[in-house]
Amino acid sequence: MSSGGPATFDPLAVTRPTPDTPLARILAERIRTDGPLSFRDWMDACLYHPDLGYYRRGQPTVGREGDFLTSPEVHPLFGAALGHVAVALWHSMNRPSPMRVTEVGPGTGALAESMLNQIGANEPDLLSAIELTLVEPDEQAADAQHRRLAHFRGISHAPSISRLQPGQQFVFANELLDAVPVHLLQVVDGDWRECDVDHSPGRGFRLRPGAVADEPLRETLSDVQPSDGLVAEVSPERGEIICALGRAVAEPGLLLLFDYGYRRERLYAPWRRQGTLMTFRKHVPGDDPLAYPGEQDITCHIDIDQVEEHALASGLTPLAELSQSEWLHQLGAALFPAVADADGSTAAYLAARRAAETLTDPAGLGRVAVLGYTRGEIPTLPGWTSR
Repeated sequence: MSSGGPATFDPLAVTRPTPDTPLARILAERIRTDGPLSFRDWMDACLYHPDLGYYRRGQPTVGREGDFLTSPEVHPLFGAALGHVAVALWHSMNRPSPMRVTEVGPGTGALAESMLNQIGANEPDLLSAIELTLVEPDEQAADAQHRRLAHFRGISHAPSISRLQPGQQFVFANELLDAVPVHLLQVVDGDWRECDVDHSPGRGFRLRPGAVADEPLRETLSDVQPSDGLVAEVSPERGEIICALGRAVAEPGLLLLFDYGYRRERLYAPWRRQGTLMTFRKHVPGDDPLAYPGEQDITCHIDIDQVEEHALASGLTPLAELSQSEWLHQLGAALFPAVADADGSTAAYLAARRAAETLTDPAGLGRVAVLGYTRGEIPTLPGWTSR
């Protein structure tokens, strides 16, 4: 997860020594014992090691006290916009009770809180009908979310997407897929090579190109012209996640995803010598995924075509693809400050206006892709002018 920005990473040019961290010592011993790690396993350990992974160590990651900002942390405006969509969706379904809603990867709980506050202020009957499931594998994070949302009823947790009950009428996730571990490939001498992570006492961790371990990785890139130096991040797991989410969506129902990403022709363009991999630490973007193991975020852009292919395979129908800037403007972002700031003060109004500018900035959060998929017949929703 990140606030975006260009990547400057060249996997074969990383020669800086790796700062020592508790996880670095564990991974060095793992490599000494078992041999080099795929970059996918390296990223998985750095982000999700049960005790020392970036998202599992019990320290703030999102927000001004963390390492990066996401849209829900900028201002309640973003959650209010999502609540506006939820209200319209509920009415289009003839006001079902319960209304089953799921957020995957709820982070601090800020998005759920601002969405529910907006719904409560404008459609209290829907607030009473909502049964909200938060999919959160980390127990500490789930406890913090529970405390933050304790004043709302009907909230439960699921430890994984696989435990999500089918029949969810609204499923959403903000910057979920860009934190899924990836295999790192680069074209060397006209052929795809997979980058593994090796370690030596003298040089520390380093990336080295080797044979592609799994042919399905090559198949994903079968329509990509291999240009020397081209870097590609590939994640079959993202497709599995979309299929699992698709199975959970009811008929009628909506799956709504917000993430940095490109269509394949742009994501794997011949000129992309540095991929999209980047890191964040203390709000500073970086270019070395081997630095500070367990103490920095590692992220990359998603393949929107991959998401759409698996959504279609799950029986979902895509809405028009939008950027976050387009989506918020079509929702009418200027209308939300009065909703998001009930006290109506000038300072609060101006803060909301500044937040709207940040959320719609096409060079920053505004370029996040808004990917909507429906099952069954749903009328045009706020934010989408056409299907």
